[in-house]
Formats: sequence, C-alpha cells, structure tokens
Amino acid sequence: MKEPRISLTEFALTRIEQVRANRKQPDAGVRIAITGRHDGAFSYELSLVNAGDERDGDLVVAGSDGVRFTMPLASAPYLDGITIDADRSRGALTVDNPNPLWLDDLARDVQRLLDDEINPSVATHGGYIDLLDVSEGIAFIHMGGGCQGCGMAEVTLGQGVRVAILERFPQITEVRDTTDHASGANPYYQAAKK
Repeated sequence: MKEPRISLTEFALTRIEQVRANRKQPDAGVRIAITGRHDGAFSYELSLVNAGDERDGDLVVAGSDGVRFTMPLASAPYLDGITIDADRSRGALTVDNPNPLWLDDLARDVQRLLDDEINPSVATHGGYIDLLDVSEGIAFIHMGGGCQGCGMAEVTLGQGVRVAILERFPQITEVRDTTDHASGANPYYQAAKK
C-alpha cells in the first residue's frame, strides 16, 4: 500500500507541540481516522498516540517536521495529499482533504442509498447513518446523532438498513454496525436498563 502524503501547516505543528507539552507526551504522534462521510464531507477522529500504543493493523507514516501519523488501513487511501491545519479560534485540528468521498463505485452507491432513502427517515429522530467501508462483501456502517445509543438501533438496522442494502446490492452479504452505542450522548429512545 502506498503511504499517504500528509502535510502540516506551521500553526498545526505549533498546536500539536502545545498539546504534547500540556499532556506531557513530547513524542506523541497523531492518529487520524475517517469515521464517516456526512453531508458530503469526511468525518474524522484525531487524537494523540504514543509510540507503541498504535492499534493493531494501523499504518504508521513519518510525516513532516517529525510528527508521526497513525491511521486505520481503510482510511489510508483517502488521506493521501491532505493538509492538517488548526482552527485559529478554537485550536482544534482541521483537515483539508482533496480526495473524492469514495474510490469504489459500490461504496459510493451504498452511501447514495443511505443518503437518499434511509437518512431522511432517521433524521426525523435526529440521527444519521454513514457507510465506513465495503470490504469482502461486508458493508461497515456507523450510526450517529440520535441513532447512537438508541434503544431501537438494532431494529432500525435489522428491519430497515440491512434489508435495503442486501436487497439492492447482491454483492454485499453482510451489514455490520461499528457504532459504540454505549457512548451515545443523546439517543432518541433510551435503551432499557437490564
């Protein structure tokens, strides 16, 4: 796999160095993962990661100015050519990404189904569903907003999302929810206590 080229602005480098110093992690790298595609743009998770604490299967890339980047292999092709900056008012890292949302036609078509036919319904409950990847016949999805942690998420997935994807795309044999529902902050329906 080709290593993605990642650039940092001077301001982003300054912010990374400040956060490293504040957290007493002077050699920490930056983990960047694409967590979804929402409203025509990528969603990201960015965090510091110490050397040796990378996740299994992560790609490690030596970036400019001595900053090490780690990323899931599925995110890597979509991160080639990005520029990381920092918001001047909040200091949070931002990503300028020139890549198309999908490099694969099947994935693009599945996301279009989600956007056009499924998300309008789940949006009435404050939620949305993003496709993360299609690999070896499996569509990996992420449920956000009011869907994350919702007591009805499995019903939405099993009776709506899964059925629609499997019926429309015979080359997909499984739909897997990757959402951490336990961390949902504002679910539409609270799950019952067991």
